Amino acid sequence: MARLPLEMSDRNAASFDWFLWLLWIMATAWGWIVGHILFPAIYLVAAGVGVAVFQWLILQRRLGRSWRWLVYTAAGWLAGALLALAMGHFEAGFGAGLLLGVTTGLAQWLILRREVRWAAWWIPISAAGWSTGLSMALAPLLAGVLAGAMTGIALVLLLSYPRQPQAAASRGAPSRSTDG
Repeated sequence: MARLPLEMSDRNAASFDWFLWLLWIMATAWGWIVGHILFPAIYLVAAGVGVAVFQWLILQRRLGRSWRWLVYTAAGWLAGALLALAMGHFEAGFGAGLLLGVTTGLAQWLILRREVRWAAWWIPISAAGWSTGLSMALAPLLAGVLAGAMTGIALVLLLSYPRQPQAAASRGAPSRSTDG
């Protein structure tokens, strides 16, 4: 039987945090719904701010300086919305979802890269989650559920592998740059 690398110990591989995953889905869905209902004329922008707020509430005790998640997510989403508008993809759909997922994922990666190993995976997973959510949802309000489910799996897995403390690196411990 093949052994997993040291970084993927049995403890981490077997302990998926289902509760965090469910909270993440709900936070992403509620953010999308609140933005969609309260500001229908600019729902694509408002939903991003709503998602940022609700996700930040979930991450408060899980990330250092979690307020950055709120600011970076809203900024990344706004950048994606402006890019989508400039490219003619302002309505929800695959193109808008891809742009929003990449820009938001990139902004969130700036936080995750200091917190977890393999953080670079967050960007394509965010892009896949939002492009799927915004194009495949049977009803527009399900977009947040689909995006939250996909990104939530990645978040739970990434948080299972936190970066080693800087003290270990300064003592001459081997460096393992695994996040791109």
